[in-house]
Amino acid sequence: MQIDAFPERVMQHAAHRVLADSRRRWRTTCGQYVQVLSPGTLNVHEGPDYANMALLCEGAVTVAAGEFHVRSSDWWMHGHSADVRYNDVALHVVLEDDKPVPLIPWTIVMPMSDALKCIRSVPHPIVPAADHVEELQRAACARMKRHTDNARMVIARLGVREGLRALTDEWFGRMSAHKSHPVSSDVQRQLRQAIAASPLGMLAAGINTLTPAQILESLRTSEIQRIAFEGRSLRREILMNVIFPSCCAMATNDRLVVLFQWYWSVPSIHHYAALRRRFPGYDQSYMWQQQGLLEYVRWYSPVYTS
Repeated sequence: MQIDAFPERVMQHAAHRVLADSRRRWRTTCGQYVQVLSPGTLNVHEGPDYANMALLCEGAVTVAAGEFHVRSSDWWMHGHSADVRYNDVALHVVLEDDKPVPLIPWTIVMPMSDALKCIRSVPHPIVPAADHVEELQRAACARMKRHTDNARMVIARLGVREGLRALTDEWFGRMSAHKSHPVSSDVQRQLRQAIAASPLGMLAAGINTLTPAQILESLRTSEIQRIAFEGRSLRREILMNVIFPSCCAMATNDRLVVLFQWYWSVPSIHHYAALRRRFPGYDQSYMWQQQGLLEYVRWYSPVYTS
């Protein structure tokens, strides 16, 4: 599996759990052996990823910060060398040492297999702390960007009408893969055939013919009209996974601003039981909250691909 298969945040958490095995001695790139007596605490804000690590090397204990990167060259790409917050970093944990950082005393090249084993051993996804709303917002934004980028590629290849049909097929395929939201093959066929000419499909195709002031009302009125014979919940799923990403993929910047205003403000119309079980106590009142939680499931559950 390629080292870019998971977001860096996922690998950062996985590496932290691997480092928690204090019995293990790591051979660093400089030839010394380092034992991580304590992996420290995860930092979800700006600055080094691991705070207050306890590192044993040649009989001496060092308490310092640690930083994780998929590739060591990311240290330079992220501008850490010019950031005083990273002056205390003593351990660099990477999956590939393609551009060493001489200023850091120790670098560990962690085997990808160790990180993957750790990810797959976690029965439930790691979630942000309850007071870190920005973490959930980041996940919701990442999810929509991922869907938008995919919609952009599909529409560029097939055009709007066929692109909407292909994206609908993709979504049904993802639902079938993890056996949720069962939809009969007959309903799938009807929706695929009708999607492009439906009010929602026409909204996507004509997003740039609407003024920014018209978009919110068009989203509201289009969603209450059926595509074929589906219910309201299924139509909302198609809106979020097919139509909205397509609108974002084609919209001009001024229209994109309005689309994201809708994304961050539209209430949900039902709660996901699976999310309630995985994230008890987390609010699902708004669509962005559900989308953020779904992205966390994807990040931390390798078999989940929605």
